Amino acid sequence: MAAKLLLAITLLGTLITFVHCITASTSLPPLNSSSGSFSLRLAANHQTTHDLASLQRAKDHVKCRITNHLLPPGTATNITVNAISPPMCPLADMVYAVMVVVGTENGSHEYQLALDMATGLTWMQCVPCNPCKPQFNPVFDPSKSPTFHHVPANDGVLCRAPNEPQESGHCVFHIGYRSSRSSATGYLAKDVFSFLKGSNEGGLEQLHGMAFGCAHRVEFNTQSALAGVLGLGMWRSTMNPRTAFTDQVDHGRGVHFSYCPFTPGMSAYNFLRFGADIPRQPPPSVRRQSTHILMPTQKSGYSYYPWLVGVSVGGSRVSGVTPEMFRRLHTGVSGCIIDIGTKMTGFIDAAYVHIEKAVRLYLQHHGAHFVHLQGHHLCVHQPAPHHDVLPSMTLHFDGDAWLRVMPEHVFMKIVDEAGHQYQCLGLVSTRHVTVIGAMQQINHRLSLTSRGTRLLVSIRRPAT
Repeated sequence: MAAKLLLAITLLGTLITFVHCITASTSLPPLNSSSGSFSLRLAANHQTTHDLASLQRAKDHVKCRITNHLLPPGTATNITVNAISPPMCPLADMVYAVMVVVGTENGSHEYQLALDMATGLTWMQCVPCNPCKPQFNPVFDPSKSPTFHHVPANDGVLCRAPNEPQESGHCVFHIGYRSSRSSATGYLAKDVFSFLKGSNEGGLEQLHGMAFGCAHRVEFNTQSALAGVLGLGMWRSTMNPRTAFTDQVDHGRGVHFSYCPFTPGMSAYNFLRFGADIPRQPPPSVRRQSTHILMPTQKSGYSYYPWLVGVSVGGSRVSGVTPEMFRRLHTGVSGCIIDIGTKMTGFIDAAYVHIEKAVRLYLQHHGAHFVHLQGHHLCVHQPAPHHDVLPSMTLHFDGDAWLRVMPEHVFMKIVDEAGHQYQCLGLVSTRHVTVIGAMQQINHRLSLTSRGTRLLVSIRRPAT
């Protein structure tokens, strides 16, 4: 039966799973990597601020990331065509990252890499760097790792557009965009990526010859911890260089991976899991659903597109929101993307106006006290304990699958200079595409494969 299930998953292609997940705060379990099965400890770099500036930064980050990161090359105000998709926006206050050991012998160190589901390249700072940005552990020094080597300019698999061969014999990569000073430039290289085992086993599990970008010039906010980005982007076609982490782990056949974002600031951890390390059976209290995921195209970039068909607020369907609002066009613009690298959810303008109106009506009906905070459309005074006035939000997908977002992940807590507390709607209105961001994914497990995406599975606790 297990073999038949595995075959079915392989034939259907990419699997995405939303799961109500449980974090842990005791000793770490073993991390395995045999046959493409391993787990990386998931961390949340979070600046615990609750002021209006943090809310504005979050909204600005969503809009910047959509315009300059998630939309396909060639879109108005987007990146140049010869830059790797995606470029980078300044990192949000909340960033999920994993711990990865890169290099061998004296060149081996553990690094924090931010998760990015919309990029086809893993990259990190390397010596020499100008300037060198502050990070956790020393900047990677290729000269100290005997297993490090550059990707040659004549490598027909990796050194092709958007990467560029150089007369020096190296292969150059560049990530950047016009509307920000954030960028990373360097050479494509290969080295050993390793993952710590649990305390009971000790040692490392290794993946040899992993291609990544060795960046010598970096301009972005490392939060004094991040060394770079782990590219979890979806496989697009044989025309693209196979540089995404997800496309290398299983030798180009695509890999099944899973993650569960937890609330930042918790004294807890979770894992980015691959292959057989992903729990196969959900707890008895959850049920499983499925919906389609659009196949990637050259114009749609590396992102994951589920079929979103509607939205409910407080248990009632928002009548003005229609499936056509989330349909991906042949140009690759519009549609709906799942992305852990975007802090909060952004709805396309046509849908957002109806969703905000439904939230406002719900709050009015439940006696919420509205407050005007400059620059933010919908805020209320912090409700009294046990005074249930904030609505949940449900995302409906094709095939009757749905994902319920709890009120504390629909709203953001704000504290002003006088200590007054408010709750502001943690959603953004966007022009081109809808993105389901990290805040609305918290406490749900997403499982997916990076190639041939056709199926999304939702696992969650039944509503009580």
